[in-house]
Amino acid sequence: MKRDRASNLFPLVLLLALAAGSLWLERAVQAPEHDQSGKLRHDPDFVAEEFSATKMSVSGKPEYSLSATRMLHYPDDESTDIVEPLLVQRHDDDPRIVIRADRGKVSRNGEEASFYGNVEVVREAGRGRSELQMRTEYLQIVPDQDIARTDKPVIITEGRSRLAGVGMELNNKTRQFKLLSQVRGTYDAAK
Repeated sequence: MKRDRASNLFPLVLLLALAAGSLWLERAVQAPEHDQSGKLRHDPDFVAEEFSATKMSVSGKPEYSLSATRMLHYPDDESTDIVEPLLVQRHDDDPRIVIRADRGKVSRNGEEASFYGNVEVVREAGRGRSELQMRTEYLQIVPDQDIARTDKPVIITEGRSRLAGVGMELNNKTRQFKLLSQVRGTYDAAK
């Protein structure tokens, strides 16, 4: 009789084991739940229209200000896209430097800014020097190091002097720049 009971229970135990195995297999092969917080997607978490921000020096004077018609911040990489950016940099008594572009991107904590499309840099006239203009399609700025660079064609004019080349590195602290390749230009010596 014990044997009859065991033989009657065997199909039931086998069926329960198969059901448990099927349930385990289904859960093992299903894709993990998607994060609904948005932190893994590149969606903006806030948008600002007509914004402006200014970084102040230790002494309380404005070092540079950034404004744009639109700003979008992304939480996944903490980057910020800006539309029609305008960056104005001030150094004590030195002439202002103004940068305009079609669009830009600011990295996490503002360590780096990149400008794209119709980039124009203007160092205003002053201290016995005429206005300097630079035009390119891309410009990377590292504000805390006062460095700007591009790997695209660039045209620099000051007064009637003109330089053109591909690739440029500018150290704003030393006021020195170098064009990296295909350099050509004219220099108009002041009388």
